[in-house]
Amino acid sequence: MSVQLEKDGFYDVIFVIVNIGKASKVLTEAKKKGITGGTIFSASGTVSSNLLRTIGFQEVKKEILFMVSSRENTLPAIEHISTLFEFEQPNRGILFSTPVAHLLGTHGELLILDVQAAPSVSRHECFLTVAPAGSSDAVVAAASSAGSRGGTFFHGQGVLTDPLQILFGIGLDTGQDIIMNLVASSVAGAVEAAIVECLQLDEPGNGILFSFDAENVRGIR
Repeated sequence: MSVQLEKDGFYDVIFVIVNIGKASKVLTEAKKKGITGGTIFSASGTVSSNLLRTIGFQEVKKEILFMVSSRENTLPAIEHISTLFEFEQPNRGILFSTPVAHLLGTHGELLILDVQAAPSVSRHECFLTVAPAGSSDAVVAAASSAGSRGGTFFHGQGVLTDPLQILFGIGLDTGQDIIMNLVASSVAGAVEAAIVECLQLDEPGNGILFSFDAENVRGIR
């Protein structure tokens, strides 16, 4: 039986969005700066080039890498990745972090962050929208009309809790689109309102929207 230890400290989740095939290379470099591991998801990103959209390229395959980092390793890892993969150049990727309040499952430890002891001022906000399958284009368009400069989306699966929607023990659930929009804090309110209106989120069953502060942002202009 493992013993659960409780420790105080500061931890972050580092998000990296890169073109397909790059995430594993980023993770390898992050480990050189103290990151112990990460999880990679396949996703799609919107195309910013008017020329590419004109000839039919609306999206490009992406990978999203999530890594948990102790606070002392976060900025060194971000700086190393940003410099090595030239995130300051256009279309190289997006990189940011956000604080973690609780973390369980790392070497049997329960890691607790006193968020009041680590105030931060963020100039960016990340929105995550969970919506019915096929909604990603509409959500990205709505967010863009309010000041977002694009988005990244991937697909998930919802689980139904209503017994009437289960037939012979098989859940008749449908796919979900998960859309990530990283925006400047100055337009966050407008972006939120646009997504809410687009999906009519004031009505039950139309989706979920939440946001969190994004720190140490790289790759956004």
